[in-house]
Amino acid sequence: MKAATFQWDEQNVEHVARHRVEPFEAEEVLDDDPLILKTSDDRYLAYGQTDAGRYLLVVFVWKSRHTIRVITARDLTRAEKSRLRRRRR
Repeated sequence: MKAATFQWDEQNVEHVARHRVEPFEAEEVLDDDPLILKTSDDRYLAYGQTDAGRYLLVVFVWKSRHTIRVITARDLTRAEKSRLRRRRR
């Protein structure tokens, strides 16, 4: 998703900040070949790591063909980390 641009505003920046996530960390996860699952309501779940090695879940929507809007992001649980590691082998 390196060609995508990210749509940030006060609302989603504050929302990810409540989970102690910085916007650049969510972008790093999305730029680094995350495991992506589509939900039933056109949202996507991206499981991956930041450049510093932090494991995050990033929930996002495509606003246009090249624009991503992050809805929220948070640290992965232990179980999610374990599942991600197994799937990546």
